[in-house]
Amino acid sequence: MILRFDADQPPLLLDYWIEPGKLIGRPLEDYMESSYGFDPFYLHRSLPKGGGLFRLADIAPDRFFSSEYYLHYYRGTGLCDEIGLLAPLGDGGVAHLSISRRDGQGPFRRNELRHLEAFAPLLLELLVQHCRTVAPTPVGQQATRPPLADAIRLHAGDRLNIGLTLREAQIAGLVLQGHSNASAAKLLNIATETCKVHRRNLYRKLVISSQSELFGVFKHLL
Repeated sequence: MILRFDADQPPLLLDYWIEPGKLIGRPLEDYMESSYGFDPFYLHRSLPKGGGLFRLADIAPDRFFSSEYYLHYYRGTGLCDEIGLLAPLGDGGVAHLSISRRDGQGPFRRNELRHLEAFAPLLLELLVQHCRTVAPTPVGQQATRPPLADAIRLHAGDRLNIGLTLREAQIAGLVLQGHSNASAAKLLNIATETCKVHRRNLYRKLVISSQSELFGVFKHLL
C-alpha cells in the first residue's frame, strides 16, 4: 500500500496492490476505518531528514507482538511481516509505502532486506514524487481525530460514567498500542512504579484485570 499520513487525521490511501482472496477478512477496510491507530508505522514520527526503511519489529513498541491488535487483527489477516518506507513531505505529512509478507511466504530474508536497503534512497525519492503527484496538497478537509487520551477520557466519562485522569487515559492509550509499563513511563517521563500505580487505578475504575479487556473497552476509538 501507498498512504499519506498526517497528524491526528486518518491516513489517505493513494495506491494498493492486494491479490484477491490472499488475505483473511477485510484487512484494508478495517485498517482505513479504525485500526490504523494501532499501526506502528502510522505512529512513528522519529524520521531522518530523507526518510528511511523500517521493519515492523524495529519500530513497534516493546509489547506490540503480544498486544490484542497484533494477535487478533494483524495475525488474523494472514500477514506475518512488514517493511515500510517512510518519507517526510514538505508540508508536514509523511509518505508511506508498506510491503507485507503472508504466512505462506514467511518473514523477509536477510538478502531481501539487503536489496531493499540498497535501493531505499531511490525508492524514497520516487515515493515522495508519487505522493506529490497523486495528492499534491495537504488533506485539509478530513475530520481531525482528537488526541487518543482525550478520546478515552471522553468515552469513559460520557458513555461509562467513569472519571479517568489525563495520566490514566494516556497510559490506557499507550498500553493499547503495545507499550509495557516501562516503555509508557519513558514516553511520559515518569517512573515505572508511578506508571504501574496509574495502570492499577485505571483497571480498578474500569473493573477489568487485563490488557485484552482494556482493548475491548476502547478498541473502537483507535
